[in-house]
Amino acid sequence: MVLSALLGLMQALTLHWVLVVPLGGSLPSLGTSLSAVVLLVGANLAMLPVVRRARLSGGVHRRIARGYMTGGGALVMLGSGVGASWLLFLPAAYWHSGRPFEAVLAGDFFRAGSVVFLAVVTATILWGFSVGRYRVQHCFVPVVLAGLAPELRGLRIVQISDLHIGNGLEGAGLEALVRRVNALEPDIVALTGDLFDFDPSALEGGARTLGGLRARLGVFAVLGNHDLYAGAERVAEALAAFAPELVLLRGCVVRLATETPLYLAGIDDPGEDWTARGVHVESLERIASPLPEDGPALLLVHRPDVFTQAARLGFALVIAGHTHGGQIALPGWLGHLSLALMMSDYGRGLYGRGASQLYVNRGAGFAGPPIRLNAPREITTLELR
Repeated sequence: MVLSALLGLMQALTLHWVLVVPLGGSLPSLGTSLSAVVLLVGANLAMLPVVRRARLSGGVHRRIARGYMTGGGALVMLGSGVGASWLLFLPAAYWHSGRPFEAVLAGDFFRAGSVVFLAVVTATILWGFSVGRYRVQHCFVPVVLAGLAPELRGLRIVQISDLHIGNGLEGAGLEALVRRVNALEPDIVALTGDLFDFDPSALEGGARTLGGLRARLGVFAVLGNHDLYAGAERVAEALAAFAPELVLLRGCVVRLATETPLYLAGIDDPGEDWTARGVHVESLERIASPLPEDGPALLLVHRPDVFTQAARLGFALVIAGHTHGGQIALPGWLGHLSLALMMSDYGRGLYGRGASQLYVNRGAGFAGPPIRLNAPREITTLELR
């Protein structure tokens, strides 16, 4: 509902700008503008169930559904740029000319400024859909755990998350990602959910490719909310059949094959609203009652908002995904200002709470449109110190 409303509003804003600026039309009345928004929101609401069914079908229907999602994502960003251009250039044009409001709309200052601004926005969107979507960044993150035994220092956990296999990451692209992970020679490989997307036809091929992951102490995974959409049991069965060396942690704690005790736990995503905060998971309480005391316990989860509960229960390190770092973020040091803030208080990177730490991976795939802006796809090496 929210996404349909947002898409309809941005479509109306974009059409409004095209009508007034490039075409030189008159400013529509408020009633006409609101009617257009209502009609577009209604049309997108009607399209949603059709698109969902098409995503689960094959051939041309799935391609059309992907095209609709990609176009919708692009229009949301373009419409945001249109709104920003009104806010930036229209007041400046009015102040510059001192002419009546209607005349300012046709003024050279506003026309030139908004056109140049939206050209930059459009170029940025195209970059995100082309170059940005293919960039994969390797992040090396030292994680200091108090009292870590000397034998465990330097242990390397390579994390990948949010592959969304079946939504643009499959085949040769997924195989290349697996080779890149294996080349890091990890002690542990951790996959933190959303291995698959909505498409159950991708399960066998995706599971076979994930079966090629290798690590000295094992490959471990948990299920995310999109895995539940594809069918949790179907995903588990596919992994068991085609990636038998991958261990799916579903509400359990395992002792790793290390000389000094080290434990790894994992839970399924709770399957609640994907933007829910303050998540409390009963299965986590159960597996942590009590936690082993002869070595640190690490936790694989999908959504990072479990961190508050996990820290209270005594997990030394929580490894999560879910947010994709927003997929679209502001550049540079403003990178934490992203769409991820709509989903979680923990957008990306390393966080601390008492003696516990959390790392949130930006993911290696896409939710919805295949775009990445200032939030590149990520493979992470977490080294314990």
